[in-house]
Amino acid sequence: MITINLLPRQFRKAERKIVLPYKTYLILGFVGLVLFHLLLFGLASMKKIQVMALRGNLNKISVQAKEAAKTKAEIKGMEAKVNALKTVVTRHVSFTELLSGLSAAVPKGLWMERFSLSGSTLMIQGTVISLTQNEMTIIGKFLQNLKNNKTFAEAFSRIELGSVQRRSIKTYDVVDYILNGELKK
Repeated sequence: MITINLLPRQFRKAERKIVLPYKTYLILGFVGLVLFHLLLFGLASMKKIQVMALRGNLNKISVQAKEAAKTKAEIKGMEAKVNALKTVVTRHVSFTELLSGLSAAVPKGLWMERFSLSGSTLMIQGTVISLTQNEMTIIGKFLQNLKNNKTFAEAFSRIELGSVQRRSIKTYDVVDYILNGELKK
């Protein structure tokens, strides 16, 4: 159906179009941009606060990590000592037998200044004094006596002369020696 409006133009009802000026669009766009920037600024501020909180937590954790590393190092040291003691204890070698065998092996003129057994290493340090100039023979005899001793042979895989140093005290020649040994594994 077609409708024809025969009224003159002045009496006709006109359809109104809402026309917004371009300035309104510009203002709305500007307000939108400002709100968007405020939103981004808020997000950036929140992220900065989160980063600062994480750095604080990281500092706390790094202090705890250093303490944990110290404790771990102490534990490793203790474990090494415990393992050394375990090797000595599991050998079933009596220290009284070792000391008794050591005492029996000492020839005349030989002095022991230090006897140490740390971990699996034996060290015997001492001095030899002889009026007949046969200090090296006395050290060799002592070393052979230790190797022939049953207790020492069972406990140690090797016993050998480490170092020898000759010196004089007044008119006497003195030889300082070090014997090294290693426990059997």
